[in-house]
Amino acid sequence: MRKDAKPRYWIWGFGCAFLIIWFVAAVFGNTLLLYTWSSDIGTWIRVPGSVYRERSEGWAKSQFGQYDIIGIHDVSIITSPAIVIWGDSYVEALQVEQKERMQEKLKSLWRANGINNYTAFGIGNSGENIADYYFKIPRYEKLCPTIVAHFIVITSLDDILPDQPLHNGAAFTSKPAYQFIDRHRQPEFRQAKEVLNKFGLDFIWQPARSFAKDKKLQFLPGLRNIGLQHTENVSAKDCDKAFAFIANALRHQTVKPVFIVYCPELPRIMDGKVRYEDVDADIISVFARECKNSGIGFIDMSQELRKYYHETGAFPRGFKNSIPSEGHLNAGGHDLIAKAIYLEWLSFNKE
Repeated sequence: MRKDAKPRYWIWGFGCAFLIIWFVAAVFGNTLLLYTWSSDIGTWIRVPGSVYRERSEGWAKSQFGQYDIIGIHDVSIITSPAIVIWGDSYVEALQVEQKERMQEKLKSLWRANGINNYTAFGIGNSGENIADYYFKIPRYEKLCPTIVAHFIVITSLDDILPDQPLHNGAAFTSKPAYQFIDRHRQPEFRQAKEVLNKFGLDFIWQPARSFAKDKKLQFLPGLRNIGLQHTENVSAKDCDKAFAFIANALRHQTVKPVFIVYCPELPRIMDGKVRYEDVDADIISVFARECKNSGIGFIDMSQELRKYYHETGAFPRGFKNSIPSEGHLNAGGHDLIAKAIYLEWLSFNKE
């Protein structure tokens, strides 16, 4: 073999490896979320028309509409009475297909029971909290005047406690007094992700990120161990004023009915056993009380989540490519929330 042949083989080898990784990542890798500024919503939203593919947890595609809503091109042209489901990544639901999401299950329940005049859509974004929903509610009501009610899904105390670590959105702070602060921090590495996506090189992001974080080259997402969210050193006595502020603020932000849907992380496998207790139950009971005092409905999903596991042997969280009982809601979990909202809305309209 000639000496000058080795570099040529190295180049060919690198090129072939690159193409193989590119091909495999096109099927088994996540794509990148792209953002743009929206003056209508007053914050950064996913690029209208963009499609995101999830493979690290669940297996689904999501297409974003004009106003950051998955599966609906333009909510401003909706003419039917609409229920909005708010939340973070649990409502964003990138892990399940459109037909499996809670808003679609809710619409199916209406149709199956002869209720044809309502529609529903979800507004979810990973990392958002109660402050984000507070600011966005009137903006979306302006865009979609047919909105008749708001259901806000919370899954942990992080969604409602003040002074929590933030992502890019609004903040709930306790100093100098309880307040919501509207923030618009630009998503990290936004322009770099746009360049990679433009040339179909989304798969480069995963190894680059893993190398920067752990000094490892990981080209495809693996099983993610999502730890149980529990805020330490917080007591029910400390939270009553904060929760009263939230409930009162939401009640005065809209004239439409508002409901909280509490969906804790249970049942859950811990130390080789299935655990059913909610470690935050005492604190959440204070939040439920303050919501009811302010005229905000409260749905506690705890019993339904336990019942689902007892009856089916399946967990409402977790996927075939993730750890059972952990992470985001699967199709079964979305179905449970849809049923709870359906029943609550029926009861509300009978009163």
